[in-house]
Amino acid sequence: MAKIDRRDFLKAAGIVAAAGMINPAQLYSAEKKRKAGTPVPELAPIDTDVVIVGAGPSGVPAAIAAAREGARVIVLEEDFVPGGAPVDMYVAMLCGTPRVGIYRELIQLLNRKYTTTGAARPDFGLDGSNKKNHWYLPSSYIMAVTEMMGREKNITLMCGAHVSELLLKEKGNRNRVSGVVVDRCGRKQRIRAKITIDATGTGLIGELAGAPAMYGRDGRSAFNEPIGVELPEERVQSCTWQFITQALVPGALLPWEKLRWKGMVEDNHGWLREPDVARAGGLYLHWGGRFECKDTRDPVELAKTQAEALESLRNDFAEYHKAGYKVFLAPKIGVREVRRIKGEYVLAVDHLRQGLFPDDTIAISNYGIDAWGEHIKKEDARVKSYGIPYRCLLPLGVDGLLIAGRSISGSHLAMSSYRVQPIVASIGQAAGTAAAMAVADNTDVRGIDVDRLVSKLRTAGLFDVKKLKK
Repeated sequence: MAKIDRRDFLKAAGIVAAAGMINPAQLYSAEKKRKAGTPVPELAPIDTDVVIVGAGPSGVPAAIAAAREGARVIVLEEDFVPGGAPVDMYVAMLCGTPRVGIYRELIQLLNRKYTTTGAARPDFGLDGSNKKNHWYLPSSYIMAVTEMMGREKNITLMCGAHVSELLLKEKGNRNRVSGVVVDRCGRKQRIRAKITIDATGTGLIGELAGAPAMYGRDGRSAFNEPIGVELPEERVQSCTWQFITQALVPGALLPWEKLRWKGMVEDNHGWLREPDVARAGGLYLHWGGRFECKDTRDPVELAKTQAEALESLRNDFAEYHKAGYKVFLAPKIGVREVRRIKGEYVLAVDHLRQGLFPDDTIAISNYGIDAWGEHIKKEDARVKSYGIPYRCLLPLGVDGLLIAGRSISGSHLAMSSYRVQPIVASIGQAAGTAAAMAVADNTDVRGIDVDRLVSKLRTAGLFDVKKLKK
């Protein structure tokens, strides 16, 4: 099959470009002529090797990794720009380790070209782990991930693309995913793919495919965990609405004593405390409160939580304005937890505490249990470095699909450890590599040589960890 590029998409859509412009009349003329009640017209289907749903912290490394292995990749992003959480939720600070592989490439690019001062930090090192809490403007993430994906000739990015359904067939005792259906300006289009990757961060594709979906706090008996709630309950980690403040008045000082929410960080400095106010840094990234959403799968409940959060933040915003600061609120409230898709192995607290590294380890986590909104003692939150098995990416009862990012198979508490961006990026890179291997070997994701996958990931630097927690 021929390589898919922008021109192929325009031809498939029946759009004629003249002098670099698309005629809106041609784009919508068919819609105007369509009678009420008639089926939505479909664009010509597209064939590719790998389709990735989600261009965020896990989906971007997955796409780059698959393309570097020679696979043709289509990346679908429902937002109108790529980047995911750092862009639409302002989760823009480097948090968690290890920072390896493609994620390390990303943060090296951010430091080289996109610091908040415009100058590279000379002490940034390989991964920015110099205890200075680096963060970058959301627009910088857009430019950096666009540049990185743009270098790979086998990647086609489609933004504003909402997946409306899956191409799904029953095969024996499993469902087989063979691609997705997207909504493109009111028209449906089938994207047929040999392998699909769910990098949404919500687990929606895995659930639509028929895999068991887990939601909320599991209860100790579910996975024999020694901590957490005794009985299961449909509560997830609390949400936070991030925002950025910038001083517009020279010498403006933070109105510290008048603020309700004081979690903020200055780039290349650290978390602010009251004595730091005199620094007059001028640009800060803020953790805007802690709010519980009844159901993060439900857009109505998310909207209610956003309204509650905004009301809680309103007085702080007014104080910032009085003090000479401009407030930039993230487009979306920060959601830490949605679905988890049950796979062939479920990561649980004992795995983390023992620091297990199974033979099929495809990523490493050095991050402790961090379940926002739930009281976990400090000593209970500590874990050793541990390996994330490839089996966690394989959804039960489904072929042709890999789960990447925070929605992989794990308990509620374990997920709070591996949900941060460096770790989900490693998971994404592993998923993209595995998908490309399955395409090249003409097999399913369960049929690949896992030892060879691990070897490829080692060569790509995913296990380049200088220090592990014992």
